[in-house]
Amino acid sequence: MDRETFAIRQAKMTSQWYEGVRAREGDVNSYIERRHDAYLDRWKEAIRFMPTGARVLDVGGGNLFPRLLTLLKSLDFDYHYRDVDPSAVAGSKRLAEEFGFNPEKLSEGFNDRFEFESNSFDCIFSSHCVEHSFDLHSTLSEFNRMLVPGGQLLVAIPLGWEENPEHPYFFTPDQWISLLEDAGFEIRVAQTGREYPEQGCDLFLAARKVGECAPQFRLDTAVHTKQSYEFVRFDDPSIKYTGSAQPAAGESGMHLRGADWRIEISPKKPWRYMLPVFVNHQWSAKVLLESEGVRSFHDLFSWFHYVQPCIHDGLQLMQGDCTVVPVGRNDASKSTEGVLLGYMFK
Repeated sequence: MDRETFAIRQAKMTSQWYEGVRAREGDVNSYIERRHDAYLDRWKEAIRFMPTGARVLDVGGGNLFPRLLTLLKSLDFDYHYRDVDPSAVAGSKRLAEEFGFNPEKLSEGFNDRFEFESNSFDCIFSSHCVEHSFDLHSTLSEFNRMLVPGGQLLVAIPLGWEENPEHPYFFTPDQWISLLEDAGFEIRVAQTGREYPEQGCDLFLAARKVGECAPQFRLDTAVHTKQSYEFVRFDDPSIKYTGSAQPAAGESGMHLRGADWRIEISPKKPWRYMLPVFVNHQWSAKVLLESEGVRSFHDLFSWFHYVQPCIHDGLQLMQGDCTVVPVGRNDASKSTEGVLLGYMFK
């Protein structure tokens, strides 16, 4: 996908966001207030790493609102802003000027290309934006370049996999941390929460610039990018279930209970890399994936609820059927359940 297509897709998703909220929540204003509360909490977490009077860049600032601008004004920040949505930028400029901010410091653009000089900012804040990057290495490299030595990067990132293409990547918390480390940052705080009203969790990272960005990451971001896979839902005929299995709430996945359930996946097309997509939660089992004698073990337990494909290396050259069975549980898990959303393959 080229940059222009990516930009059109992101703009379309933004324009349809309010309609989606209206259809799902009904009361849009109440929902937005809850999001504002969550966004303010993320800013307050970040502010303890930001000295008064700091030069701050807000990447993916979206639609600014009075309570946030009041908070930023009280800290005397030299505030700069970037967002990809032209309507959000225009509205935020007007409101920021009313609060005494320079509207010329609010700009439209991508989160992986910036016109600022190196060492321009003391702090960069970005909430639920990094995961929208067209070029993740470029985004993190640019963050490093624009920060002064010892500068602070404060980011919040929604966790896990989603079927919609708005978030291209599916990294675990540890993998996001490794990306920031490779980008030249030392992690100071890593915490997971349920701040936003949507289902699921997000990860807040506070990191200090300690070096230059590596020319490439340890992780192969292409393996963790949804665009390179075809997704098949849990109710497709290519998936067979044995044992206690019934659709999960909202028909979003197949809920498997007990200790003797079994999943058999028979993709209609040849595949070289196939990833079953499970919900990770407090009731999840340890599972065994097997294909033509190649075996791969995965612990699906997680204290925080999120969706994640089973990443494995051993099956990537296989082209036969794949089976998934529970093989016990993590000592902290409450059960040996599985919730399968489907599988990805390429």
